[in-house]
Amino acid sequence: MMKRFSFRIPASTSNLGSGFDALGLALNRYLNVSIEESSDFSIEARGVTADLIPTDAQNLILRVANSVAGQRAWKLPPFRMNIDNEIPLGCGLGSSAAAIIAGITCYELLTRDRLADQEIFRYAFEFESHPDNLAAALYGGLVSAATSATGEVLVARLAVAPGAGCVVIIPEFELSTEKARAVLPRNYDRADVVFNIQRAALTTAALTTGKWTLVREAMRDRIHQPHRAAMIPGLNEILDLKVPGLFGIALSGAGPTILTLVEPANVESVCRALSVVATEHEVKGEVKALAPTSSGVSLKPF
Repeated sequence: MMKRFSFRIPASTSNLGSGFDALGLALNRYLNVSIEESSDFSIEARGVTADLIPTDAQNLILRVANSVAGQRAWKLPPFRMNIDNEIPLGCGLGSSAAAIIAGITCYELLTRDRLADQEIFRYAFEFESHPDNLAAALYGGLVSAATSATGEVLVARLAVAPGAGCVVIIPEFELSTEKARAVLPRNYDRADVVFNIQRAALTTAALTTGKWTLVREAMRDRIHQPHRAAMIPGLNEILDLKVPGLFGIALSGAGPTILTLVEPANVESVCRALSVVATEHEVKGEVKALAPTSSGVSLKPF
């Protein structure tokens, strides 16, 4: 009997301003994948930026699945994969993390070889070494992640308090993580490091307890956003936006997407304010209302 499986992986935002390489949050846009054993390998892709998704051996989901199978002495059966994507590629919303976790999930489903969480991270790190997006994609919710000296990934999964939605502005241009990291300094002033440590801790506390008045200050950053602002037109202006119900603002991952946390009743006014800044800077893109999600990898029925 042919094996058929369908699952989805959430988008994610990382850093949340001050929590550089430590905090991640799953969002309710998904990489939807269906796989079915077949006589030949084939991949079909549709949805957001589908034209950028390889449908050959370069497909990241397939590459990850084959890599895990090779290391665990399995040979995957030929299968047909259908991708329905809702996560724009290369925009700071965890598209690569979602694809990597999807590849590992494909391996597990086709072989029935259930991996321990540390094994999942070990294989995932061969393609991306940032645990914040990977953990959010795997578990959902708000995650605080760190890597130990021995390479073990340590994750605490938390629930965001009710009462916060998200609005993101997604510019049409891509910004690679490598390019965004290249502008960061090798050394930091101690005062800036302490500034971020204090606010990263405050971000976690504020989001989980619903202390929304603390979020704007908690998400302020001196480690990465000031150095990346020149590559993202309008970022500084958006970081300073004052709109009722706008709790906090941050660059999403390495950008160029910008994330805001908002009171749900004020989503429309925040969308308008972001659109105004984008127009002033001649930035083409999309403003979208999203929401945090507690769901990580989910098999159908969702």
